[in-house]
Amino acid sequence: MEFRVLGPLEVTADARPVRVPAGKQRVLLAALLLAPNTVVAMDDLVGLLWDDGQPDNPRAALYTCLTRLRTALGRHEKGTAARLRTTAAGYLFEADPDTLDLLRFRALVATAGVAARRGDTAAESAALTQALSLWRGPMLRDVRSATLHRDVVPRIDEECLRVRERCHEIGLARGRHDELVGELRSLVRRYPFHERFWHQLIVCLYRCGRRVEALEAFGEIRGRLREEMGMDPGEQLRELHVAILRGDPGLQTCGVGGVNSGRHGHSAAS
Repeated sequence: MEFRVLGPLEVTADARPVRVPAGKQRVLLAALLLAPNTVVAMDDLVGLLWDDGQPDNPRAALYTCLTRLRTALGRHEKGTAARLRTTAAGYLFEADPDTLDLLRFRALVATAGVAARRGDTAAESAALTQALSLWRGPMLRDVRSATLHRDVVPRIDEECLRVRERCHEIGLARGRHDELVGELRSLVRRYPFHERFWHQLIVCLYRCGRRVEALEAFGEIRGRLREEMGMDPGEQLRELHVAILRGDPGLQTCGVGGVNSGRHGHSAAS
């Protein structure tokens, strides 16, 4: 069986869709898949499954939910039920990159890191592109757990954002400014306070000869931050703004981080 969490929750057996029971069993499976090969404490699972409205005997209810989930998965592949393990501290789901897309994504990112360390940008870019192709949309929107989406999903979503940032850096270094503008505009709409994406968008616009639009983009993120969060853009964005006003020739060739590419400005997730 294969399990997918980088988008809607999906389970397949021999490439055929497997129906995951609705309700708490679906939340339990998602919670364990987001922490593969790691024991998730019972109290944490109870919080993820029932948010603020716990049953009278939450541990018994959790065990019942696990038993039903094992039964449902075991109908399609006997060995899969054994992946759901019980320990004294909690429950865990055993997985590997061949069975879980999250682990496959992380393995590809690790492969990209190896390529980066040996200076093979082409191999790094190929691995990162393959990793991003595993994402099928917003994570687990079909899993109903406010706590899961507040406390767990954003941490994994951040892994994807870091990969996207690095892909853009490589694209900028290769002069792909025109083709990156559209993607970056889409990303700043989805993550309106993610300063790194704004920085990359502004650099792209400037290098495309669209200086006015670059300055307008800076004004937009500055306005958003001041109005909604009561703060100014981070140092890196401010330095980029000054460099554009001055027409700094280094902007055409400097590292994608901007004038001082070793530093990162602050960002706030939406």
